[in-house]
Amino acid sequence: MKILFVAQNFQMGGIQKALINTLKEVSLYKHYEIEVFTFAEGVLMKDIPPNVNVYTGNLLLQLIATPFAEVKKRKNVWHIMLRIFCMIVVRLIGSNNLYAMLLKTHSNNRLYDIAISYFNDVPHSYFNQGTNLFVDKFVKANRKFAWIHTDPLKANFNYDVCVITYKNYDRLFCVSEACKQNLMHFLPQYKNKIQVIYNFFPIEEIKELAWQYTAFEKGTMDLLSIGRIENATKRFELILHLCKLLKEASISNFRWRILGNGPDLLKNKRLAFELGVDDVVEFIGECHNPYPFIRQSDVLILTSAYEGYPMVVGEALILETPVITTSFAAAREQISDGQNGLITSGNVEDLYPVIASVIENAGRLQTMKKFIEENQYTNQKAQEQLVLEFDAK
Repeated sequence: MKILFVAQNFQMGGIQKALINTLKEVSLYKHYEIEVFTFAEGVLMKDIPPNVNVYTGNLLLQLIATPFAEVKKRKNVWHIMLRIFCMIVVRLIGSNNLYAMLLKTHSNNRLYDIAISYFNDVPHSYFNQGTNLFVDKFVKANRKFAWIHTDPLKANFNYDVCVITYKNYDRLFCVSEACKQNLMHFLPQYKNKIQVIYNFFPIEEIKELAWQYTAFEKGTMDLLSIGRIENATKRFELILHLCKLLKEASISNFRWRILGNGPDLLKNKRLAFELGVDDVVEFIGECHNPYPFIRQSDVLILTSAYEGYPMVVGEALILETPVITTSFAAAREQISDGQNGLITSGNVEDLYPVIASVIENAGRLQTMKKFIEENQYTNQKAQEQLVLEFDAK
């Protein structure tokens, strides 16, 4: 069975890591012949299994599918000028037209059993697009699947665009039951196409990598947050205000580490200094192997406005680290409130007392760790879901 996965890029990110894990899973099945077409490369390319054939887009496609900050970092003046040119063109003719022109040159005559658009289009973005269009218009396949990694209601998906986008797809895979229900509500005419496949995790690999190095010297209470430093959805700036409240309450026996890079990193560093919390907050930056940090931390904290099925929560549970999270749609599919973590609303007023309580009562976290240890995380459900859909006749 020939299967094609189409990706925007392999930069560090939740969807990219989810794709790597999915490729590692499906590449184990000998009757699957796997290919990947990625618009651009990235640091996670090296994690693609060796028995997966990978094709990459031409220079222009690579440039528009790579974050501009990454293009600038390479200091290639010609590439920067081309990327700026594309930014001007896309505003003149629109994302769909620009992508159609570029993607048409990448079509081929191969016939696949299954073609998968693994990245959902990002609403109101010029360049985080294209995999849906490519699979729909420029790939020959007996069945076409689209993966949806977020809550369509919270992410402000455009109804009219989605009706057109998903018309020719046989299946729409959501990463959680909650996202499935919201998508069915959003696109009721496609409800028979919508199914769930949970994200996969390379469990033994994660456990092995977690012992690769010592991330930090253990303190009284080590808090951790991980993600792309982008405040609109991940809301990392809330951490700094939470730290200010904790210090004002004379709670300072903690260290809050933040892993990740993104457009709001410098802004958040400045805010930490302005609020006087730079002594308890540490910005680590991008980290290819975050697992030692997760293993050594007392608790992982998510402050996101919304999520689909965040990889980092599953990774934390695999490494027996409790989780405090905002109440995104699928939160209760990963967290049993009070057992392996705590779920609270997304405002500072509600997050603060929950975080303060675990800092002052470490025994509460130890009870959660014991529960996680006794209820090991597995991929069984995701494996059953994938095989059922992929091998359907």
